[in-house]
Amino acid sequence: MQRTLIIDTPKNIGKKVTLAGWVNVRRDHGKIIFIDLRDRTGIIQVVFAPNKKNPEFQKLAETLRSEYVAQIIGAINERPKNMINEKIPTGKVELLAEELVILNSAQSLPIDLNAEHLDMGLETLLDMRPLTLKHSKARAIFKAQAEIVKTFYEFFSKNGFMEIQAPKIVPEATEGGSEVFSIEYFESKAYLAQSPQFYKQIMVGVFERVFTIGNVYRAEPHDTTRHLNEYTSLDFEMGFIKDHTDLMKIITEWLKFLVEQLSANCHDELDAYGVPLPKILDDIPAISFPEAKKIARKISGKETDDLDLEPEEERILSGYAAKELNSEFLFVTHYPAKKRPWYTMPDDADPKYTKSFDLLFRGVEIATGGQRIHNYEQLVQSIKSKGINPDKFKFYLMAFQYGMPPEGGAGFGLERLTAKFLGLANVKEATLFPRDMKRIDLLLHKEKIIKEEKK
Repeated sequence: MQRTLIIDTPKNIGKKVTLAGWVNVRRDHGKIIFIDLRDRTGIIQVVFAPNKKNPEFQKLAETLRSEYVAQIIGAINERPKNMINEKIPTGKVELLAEELVILNSAQSLPIDLNAEHLDMGLETLLDMRPLTLKHSKARAIFKAQAEIVKTFYEFFSKNGFMEIQAPKIVPEATEGGSEVFSIEYFESKAYLAQSPQFYKQIMVGVFERVFTIGNVYRAEPHDTTRHLNEYTSLDFEMGFIKDHTDLMKIITEWLKFLVEQLSANCHDELDAYGVPLPKILDDIPAISFPEAKKIARKISGKETDDLDLEPEEERILSGYAAKELNSEFLFVTHYPAKKRPWYTMPDDADPKYTKSFDLLFRGVEIATGGQRIHNYEQLVQSIKSKGINPDKFKFYLMAFQYGMPPEGGAGFGLERLTAKFLGLANVKEATLFPRDMKRIDLLLHKEKIIKEEKK
């Protein structure tokens, strides 16, 4: 008999079906055994009633424990009215079990996966990731995250963007500086890509509009609630733009689409965290970097670096936007040229600033973008102004020698965006398997202890 998914059981009342999944929880009431069976689509109650003709069947059911993997054949019945669970789609039906096959057992669980919250610290939660990901609230995070990726793909595909796959091994640091992971590459030295920047710009000269979704690597020695050393970047790049404001417009349209899709497809997941979806204005407010610094200083009373926004200033500006501009999103534009990469277009009115932006959301920068320099001579001069030899970027520069339109783009940090939509305190909670200064799967010091014990 072909397997039926749990989500489809309400359509099969009175029919015999085969279900397969994990035992979520088991409850005994006298001689009757109840389990909640879970598959990728939902949860259903299964009833094991005593069977005089087959007593071994009940004995086998008595061995079921949480996270056992089982295949069960039986009839779908409507549940008694006083037992209907309106909170789940399958709460009006149940399976009366007739056959049981245990596909795999599970060891005794060290934690209660059915608790409302997992009562443990973040590091312990991550050390036990293969198990803690089974908790309903963890699954909710990554279902919502999958929806974010899906909407990014759908929106940009529908708007004429071609998906590309950018390499992760590069000959030079994309953003410059020393915060790169170097690797041995046969007889040479190479690096893990900080972004797909060069390759998506090259491809604008081929397809005009491109996007890519993939991992990027930053060797930044940060141990904060907002940083990762490997994260997923949602990037797009487009040609024939007027300036950076064209990019801000398309970002606004994607965010509107994203909120619509999250509302339609991830209602339960969002409800689990109790954080309302933001309202996207037709025009997300934008303020210049100098103006942003003045506002932050006025509110905080503190003098800070004039080249960038401090994390506290981002929080202050987000609060200001929510209160004064009725928006949880805020574009900060025209960052100083000294702080932005050499491929960023200078502002016409004042070349000390650039046609660039960051997008702030609930206290954190979730996207960075701007117009790029598309003129070959200007781009070479910009590289030289940073004290860099243009010959290092000969391959990249080739794209600008043979006809590059005015262009620009932006990149979103997927994990930060997920964390902010769900109100998570730490970006690592929104990362399946975080990589940071202290962790590659397990905490590195724990891995060292394990290796020493094996010796």
